Amino acid sequence: MKLRNISKFHIHGLNQEKLLNEMCKNFTLFDIERISKSDTFFECSYFDYRKIEKFIKSHGVIIESVSHEGFAHKLMKIFSSYGLVFAIFISIILYFFQNQYVLQYEVVGVDKLSEKEIVEFVKDEFSSKKTEIETSKIENALIKKFSCISFVSCIIKGQTLVLNIKEKLLPSEMYGTFAPLTANKSGKITKIELISGTLKVKVGDIVQEGDVLVEPFTLDASGELKKVEARAEILAEVYNEGVSEHYETFVQVSRTGEKRVQSEVMLFGLSIYNFKQEIPFSLFETECEYTNLSKNLFMPFKLKKTVFYELVEETIVSDFEEVKDEFVNKAKIDAEKKCESQNILDEFYTLRHIGGVTFVNYCIVTEEKICGENK
Repeated sequence: MKLRNISKFHIHGLNQEKLLNEMCKNFTLFDIERISKSDTFFECSYFDYRKIEKFIKSHGVIIESVSHEGFAHKLMKIFSSYGLVFAIFISIILYFFQNQYVLQYEVVGVDKLSEKEIVEFVKDEFSSKKTEIETSKIENALIKKFSCISFVSCIIKGQTLVLNIKEKLLPSEMYGTFAPLTANKSGKITKIELISGTLKVKVGDIVQEGDVLVEPFTLDASGELKKVEARAEILAEVYNEGVSEHYETFVQVSRTGEKRVQSEVMLFGLSIYNFKQEIPFSLFETECEYTNLSKNLFMPFKLKKTVFYELVEETIVSDFEEVKDEFVNKAKIDAEKKCESQNILDEFYTLRHIGGVTFVNYCIVTEEKICGENK
């Protein structure tokens, strides 16, 4: 499809020179081609073709054919399609009609209450029409219906009614639950300061992340089990490991700098105009970008731009000894990211060679708190 909005005429008749001269006085003609004394091809602006068509017919010259090119002609065909115009009109009416109603319900903040039960209650007791919804009445009704709700707020966002609920705290939640203390990292225990509870480990033990360190109970003087809050401060040697991998041979894919561009004008998801360059690349990657063309326009036109980048594959052969320091440093940086303490006790690295791949493991040993007081 050409970018210019043009109309191409093929006329048949005598005395065409006079006819063409008169038309040139009132209209802009171009690419005039006389193929015989009685047959001529010429082009004009698409916006003048009806006037020119009427002018030619008034002089008794036969119009063999008229063809059109350009975006304006495509757009006029769309607007002349009564079925499409009717469908758009009906869609707009249905959109404004359904936009008056709440179609979704979203419940936020519930833990013990059932979201389904709350939504069903609101649906049964209140209208879904936005103009008839009073959020304050919904809030009061929910607090009266559900005794464990301490606060609720309602807002309408688009076609969604959002219910933000805060539940009342139960006594066990007010004073804390008696949960055991667990290790948040793996390591070797170096120091223990027990505040309350029963220890499950001792100095020198190696524990894994998630292991129980302190149980939330103790034995009183009479030998009875008594629940208490587990509280302690436990330090351990933590092994923070970082890994990097080196391949002796690998395929590297990179862009050559060559690219091709394809553009499409979309309307309601349909392509109404496209400009495509031939893609000569055997290997490529694409990037798509959408631009809204309907600013200050009623119709939602969009421009889809696709860029094809040529890729080339290259086999890289690398000697580990030449880049050893680089990969050791990568593994070290990876290990440092996992360190939560600046108290470094030791650091070292190991190498493993398996099938053309070298694995670098870097370990930083730190002394860290693996559990604190249970809040």
